[in-house]
Amino acid sequence: MTRTWRLALPTVLAAVLCAAFLHGVAWAADPVPTFSVEVRARLLDSGRIEFGVQTAQGGRFPTARFLRASIEHDNWIVSSPIDINGFETRVIARRLGDGRTEFGLRLEGVSVMPRRSILSAAAKPGSWYRSRAVVVEQLQNPHSADEHRLLARAAAIRAEATTPDLTGLVGWLNGEPTTIARELAKGNVVLIDFWTFGCYNCQNTLPYLTAWDERYREHGLVILGVHRPEFAYEEDPERIRAAIAQYGIEYSVPLDNDARTWRAYRNRWWPAKYLIGPTADAVMGLRYRHIGEGRYLRTEREIRAALQSVGRDLSGVPIGVDLEG
Repeated sequence: MTRTWRLALPTVLAAVLCAAFLHGVAWAADPVPTFSVEVRARLLDSGRIEFGVQTAQGGRFPTARFLRASIEHDNWIVSSPIDINGFETRVIARRLGDGRTEFGLRLEGVSVMPRRSILSAAAKPGSWYRSRAVVVEQLQNPHSADEHRLLARAAAIRAEATTPDLTGLVGWLNGEPTTIARELAKGNVVLIDFWTFGCYNCQNTLPYLTAWDERYREHGLVILGVHRPEFAYEEDPERIRAAIAQYGIEYSVPLDNDARTWRAYRNRWWPAKYLIGPTADAVMGLRYRHIGEGRYLRTEREIRAALQSVGRDLSGVPIGVDLEG
């Protein structure tokens, strides 16, 4: 590499990064950075169980990290604290009546229980068991106690969720990036709308979505217009911005160019709506799904029911969208 190129390279990189910023496309895999934590456990020859955590940086072990062989079932044992990316983290464990052992985490005092985090009663001594990963959002303000608590609650919701969170996004238009679990932790419900601006059927549904956003936003409805392009020209963020302005979209538009959120929902159609909120099985579950146009009144009724399930008062809020008015 010549000296001229060495001098010019920082300028070129800066220009490229600036262009990416102006186009609103994040370089990271997701606009919201996260990290994963797994519970590790192994049965010792003495009958005790040793536990710790596993992160991308390696294994971490609290000072107090053993479950006695003689412990009574259903009594939770809490480890000493360790710091994981700014969160006070403890491992919790209990022996079940059938001899199995259940594990979880306690982030900032919030219990986070990954689904199926169970060590078998027939586990071989010495073999490490790993739970399903707990996905936690990175702290933006490590000094904010409120953010610590909110993201801990979001991690707990996500760990027990029966429906996916956003994943693999390449950018975010309109508003600040967020996650479904974070919005549910705030007491909101989320309506995902998979769309692409070149889809005629999608265009026909947008007036209803913008009307619902205007009517129910202050009552806890968060609409996420997940833009999944069908053709290459629909990946252009400037064209997406133009469509947002044309149709008066004020809700957030995550960019799913790689179709990772699309695939996580096993979706195959435009438009497609997924209403996410508390269900009988989880705080973060699928309450309602509708593919294509139509069923606008039914969808709005489902939105209202979801909002009322989290304690939102809709008395005096009219129902029905009149596009002629």
